[in-house]
Amino acid sequence: MSEHEHHDETLPPEPDPRPDASSPIAEPPPGEGDTQPQAPATAALPGVPGELPIAWDDTAPRPPHPTPPPQATPARTLLLLTLMVGMLCICMTMVGLGAVAGYRDGLATNEAKATQAVATEIAQQYAAGMENLEQGLYELAVARFEWIVETVRPPARYLGDSAAWLEIARTAAAVTPTATPSPTSAVTATPTPTPQPTRTPIPTVPTEATAAPDPTNPAYLYDQAARSMRLARYEDAIEWLRSLRALDPNHRPAETQAMLMEALTLQGRIYLRGANEDGTDQLARGVLLIYEANELGTVEPQSLLYEADVAERYLNARNALNGGHYAQAVAILEQLCAEAESTCNWSYRGVSVRELLERARAGS
Repeated sequence: MSEHEHHDETLPPEPDPRPDASSPIAEPPPGEGDTQPQAPATAALPGVPGELPIAWDDTAPRPPHPTPPPQATPARTLLLLTLMVGMLCICMTMVGLGAVAGYRDGLATNEAKATQAVATEIAQQYAAGMENLEQGLYELAVARFEWIVETVRPPARYLGDSAAWLEIARTAAAVTPTATPSPTSAVTATPTPTPQPTRTPIPTVPTEATAAPDPTNPAYLYDQAARSMRLARYEDAIEWLRSLRALDPNHRPAETQAMLMEALTLQGRIYLRGANEDGTDQLARGVLLIYEANELGTVEPQSLLYEADVAERYLNARNALNGGHYAQAVAILEQLCAEAESTCNWSYRGVSVRELLERARAGS
């Protein structure tokens, strides 16, 4: 064979180094000293990052990995408890508010019923009192208006002018004389008259009945007060003028105030000096009358206001002495005597400040 022929000979193909799926995979030869059995080598698909390679012969289904149940932490437990308690509190609050609202509605209904009943009774007593005034039953009218003004004491929308009518009724009751029955004459036998010739009677002109005074007329009240002042009946004048100011404060206000102040001053001075004819102890009322006059203007003489102050302290010391509070009485009376000699000698119905002080010192 020639050299050219020798180079043209076809060489056998080189074996393919990649594994063939149809051909068995040969085990690698054991190394030196490797006597442990080796797992068969398997071909794997190209790897996916983060996943294990899958063997070619592993075709069995794999069960899914179980998801572990969430574990309860203390913070989560506390949150659940807080939510449950909050919901419970909200429910209880709503129930409580509903109960309170129902209770208040019930009270409001009962109060409205009671107010309506009282308003009806006030209207009835007011109407009856006005009828009593027209009939001249002043005492009964006073009782009815006193019930409205002093017992019930309703608000202004129900009270109306009941206070003014009460003053009018009291004034009318105070100045109206009580009718006294006239004694009946004994029945006597009348002799039989001698027949006389009859004569035609002369007709008389009928006189008009005198109209009853209207106690609600401001002019009438003012005139009655002025008449009482002329007669030195100052208590009556005070009542007339108070009724006039309550009924119509705009009727001759300057003259009314001046007359009332004069009546209060004169009557108060009478009481302070024990000069009232009935002989009763009216010292406390005299002090109040002078103080009322001082609220209207300047009391004349001004020494009368100081006398009322002395009389008030005299009363306090006398009450303390009668109650056994001797130290309190001594303190008041010593202060009076320290102010002036005339004050220490001031007396009411024969008992002076000095004498009261001696009694208090003896008692203590």
